[in-house]
Amino acid sequence: MRFEPLLPGSWPLVIAVALVMAVLLWWSARWAFCALADPGARASWWRRACLALVTVLVLAGPAAAITESSPVSNVEIYLVVDRTGSMAAEDWAGGPDAGGGTRLDGVKSDLTAIRDAWPQARFCILALDGAAARELPLTSDLGAVTAWIGSLQQEITQRSQGSSLERILPLLVQTLDRAKEKNPEDARLVYILSDGEATDDGQGAAEASAAGATWAKAGQLTDGGAVLGYGTTSGGMMRSFDGSSSTPGSQDKYILDPDTGRPAVSVPDTQALSTIAKALGVPYFQRTGGSDDAPTGDFTSQDVSAVLTDGRAKKNRIRYFTWPLGVAASVLASWEIVALIRADRALRRLTARGEEVR
Repeated sequence: MRFEPLLPGSWPLVIAVALVMAVLLWWSARWAFCALADPGARASWWRRACLALVTVLVLAGPAAAITESSPVSNVEIYLVVDRTGSMAAEDWAGGPDAGGGTRLDGVKSDLTAIRDAWPQARFCILALDGAAARELPLTSDLGAVTAWIGSLQQEITQRSQGSSLERILPLLVQTLDRAKEKNPEDARLVYILSDGEATDDGQGAAEASAAGATWAKAGQLTDGGAVLGYGTTSGGMMRSFDGSSSTPGSQDKYILDPDTGRPAVSVPDTQALSTIAKALGVPYFQRTGGSDDAPTGDFTSQDVSAVLTDGRAKKNRIRYFTWPLGVAASVLASWEIVALIRADRALRRLTARGEEVR
């Protein structure tokens, strides 16, 4: 048993109320317990003392820390989504000409599968383009997750400055570290969705190194998840995007290779993605939209009970025990009101008799 005021930081208020009531009770005791006082005055004093005590206890918030099992709701899912220009490569499920689409179409499909597999989990979305950003703080609002997935699009081509997965690494490590400090009992699953292609000439890696962030460190804060790589070995061309529509259209020009002047072809860096997966301690799946792809259940099904075998399957929270005190306070207050009504009636009768005698 411990005391946790219902209003955070209200201990000064609780102490002030207790002191005021103690002073009032001490002052009234001088008359209630004097030789001339009747027994009814003493009973009233004790009743009011009990009411004051119960009131202070309610404000102090008697509570107990309890532990309850809720393994699914203890899961935090971190989605690291690459939306750089290369993710618009048209090699998903054969590309648009074959009824397929871009790599981002595959990302949307897999994000939806992850969301559907964990309806009670909390989600955080980190997005990568020319910069790294936390676009959705940790939330259990599936509507917000769904809306973000639906609005996912590639970066605006003219703003592209080159990027790599290492650019988002410091933000990922910082986010996971803070989450562990806040809820150490929770399980954290990390999903990396990218083609692994680096186009920033090592700038992202240098920034991550300067910040002391490594994939191995992120792996120490990770309990599961997967690295999902997108793209085919032959690669795909990408259309430019100016942000004027939800997605590039067939009329938009292809992004050109500055060295050849021909449409650039993006090929996924499967080696980089595999290395990241190994450092995180999670499996790696290459996604092409073809029949050879592993079913989504292979990466959405996580053994949460195994993740939580170190005792984190249970979540701590505080349970307040104010309702019995509330009932007691109501009874004492009602008793006090009845006593005051009776005293008022008795006083009126005495006053009436005095007037009759006169």
